[in-house]
Amino acid sequence: MDAGMAGGIAGSVIGCMGGLIGTYFGIASTSRPHERALAIRFSVACWIWMAAVIGMVCFAPRPWGQLVVPLGPGITLAIPWCNRKLALARAEDEASTGDA
Repeated sequence: MDAGMAGGIAGSVIGCMGGLIGTYFGIASTSRPHERALAIRFSVACWIWMAAVIGMVCFAPRPWGQLVVPLGPGITLAIPWCNRKLALARAEDEASTGDA
C-alpha cells in the first residue's frame, strides 16, 4: 500500500466519521418530535443520496459514472429547502403546544 492509497482510505474514514458526528448532533439538537422526525428523514435521505452518487462514480460504466456533476451538488441545493421545512415543523409544534 502506497501513501496515496493510505491517504485516500484515511480521508474517507475521517470524512465518514465527520458525517456521522454531524448527523448525530444535527438530530440531537432538535427539541420537538415532528422536527426530530424530519431531521431523521432528511439525514437518511442525504446518506442514501451520497452513497448512490459515490456508488455511481465508482461502479457505473463510463457515460453514467460521469453524472456526478449534476448529482453531487444536489444535497447542497436541498439544504435551504430542508431548513425551511424544519422551521415550519418547529413553528407548527410550538403553535400546537402553545410555547413561545
